[in-house]
Amino acid sequence: MLAPRGNRIKFFALCAALTCLANFQDSYPNSYPNTAFASFQNFINQSYIDRGIVGGLSQFQFTWIWSAILNVWAIGYLIGTFTTPFFTERFGRRATLIGANTGSLLGTSLAIVAVSCGVPELLFVARLCSSMASGISYSSLILFLQETTPTEIRGMTSFLSETAYLGVSVLGMGLGIETVLGRKLPFLIGIHAIAGITAVALMSCLKETPKYLLINKSDNKAASEALEYYRGSTDANEKVIDSIQKEAKEGYEAPFLSSIPMILKTSHLRRAFLVGFCSMQITLTIIPINYVSTIVLEAHFSPQMAQISSFVFISCNFVASIFGMFAVDRFGRRPMLLIFGLLNVLFLCAYCLFDRLAIYVNEQFKYGCVVSLVGYGITFGGALGPIAFFITSELVPQQFRSAVQAMVYTLNTAINFIFSFTTLPLYRLIDVWSFIPLFIVPSLLALVYLFFNLPETKGREIHEIVRELTGGRNVDSVAPEKKSDVIDTEGKPDEAANSEAAI
Repeated sequence: MLAPRGNRIKFFALCAALTCLANFQDSYPNSYPNTAFASFQNFINQSYIDRGIVGGLSQFQFTWIWSAILNVWAIGYLIGTFTTPFFTERFGRRATLIGANTGSLLGTSLAIVAVSCGVPELLFVARLCSSMASGISYSSLILFLQETTPTEIRGMTSFLSETAYLGVSVLGMGLGIETVLGRKLPFLIGIHAIAGITAVALMSCLKETPKYLLINKSDNKAASEALEYYRGSTDANEKVIDSIQKEAKEGYEAPFLSSIPMILKTSHLRRAFLVGFCSMQITLTIIPINYVSTIVLEAHFSPQMAQISSFVFISCNFVASIFGMFAVDRFGRRPMLLIFGLLNVLFLCAYCLFDRLAIYVNEQFKYGCVVSLVGYGITFGGALGPIAFFITSELVPQQFRSAVQAMVYTLNTAINFIFSFTTLPLYRLIDVWSFIPLFIVPSLLALVYLFFNLPETKGREIHEIVRELTGGRNVDSVAPEKKSDVIDTEGKPDEAANSEAAI
């Protein structure tokens, strides 16, 4: 019943449902704390008052405890992304998605118990558990989408993942507003459990990706059946299988840890890793800003107005991502990432400027802060965030895709933990000036590297992109002691051009 079998509408609907449910595990727990901040503050303070601390926590104590509860997510996500290749290569993309969403459901259950019983420490553990599962789930989802989608709509479906993430963020921030579910934390968190159960049920009905079955399991029959399940029975299927085999031909497979030195020593793999890292570096601002936008805006507005402004910001972010989803396969990844990335940084600079003008020149400049925040959201959702999250998987051949993607996500998650953990305390210390060393300068440096090294991947097969990264050489292996992993397609232009493989 769920099998698209070549029906584009059913395929898109399946991808939309899958991305919404899988991203729910990461996006929702990182959005409702923004608007439900006051309720969480009361929950934590009251728990310590009940333990005999008169008056509860000081502002300083609460800031660090709250930062720890929020940003333990980065530690768990780091562990999850680092271990993803082990699960995806051994058990497959589908089974990994099911297991990860089950783990996230366990973490959600612990969080409900934590807020119901007044135990902040258990909330810390719950977020750690959920974040590990989310790291695995998100990385597996990108691989799943890339490997089941035809090349001509690969960008759209990969973009859809971030659109779904932002859509869930809108839901989380909206439900976290005090007049909705912001004062009813068990119910607010419980929404997450409903999505988790639905996600596991949906994923249990799907088939494994054709590429994993053919390359990792060498099961041609199962791969053909999976290909028919997602794309229907067409004459093009044989060419798709041939294209997948072309990518796998003489590929060097190694365990994740053994792959790391090889990736760093092999020029085109190292370049793909650095491009992915720099792309993700520009997006690091979104999580801390999601956490603290309401707090930052309260410097100029009432708590209610700050909540509404934060909700408008994330809503515009989401709406922009819908337009970007249909534009990415038309205008290309490179121009959209570079242009929107630069605009994104400029809007952060504008926020700092209007914040200072509102304090030292005229209070009315505070509305410039809202406009800048909305502009930041539009440029992030319209291209920067979605493309950055999937571009790595379009630069690397199958046998190293999980490893390179895990390296990028792991390193960026580690940096994100440092930045996110220090954002609120540093903002309390030096105000909006904290944005410059934490966000603006690193993003500009990353954009410079991308300008000189980011290739265009729109409408191209992976082996064609890898050939460009290696300077156009035709080689036999990705091992450093050999030349490269690019497969020679000369003499077969029609086969390469007509292939519809989801790579």
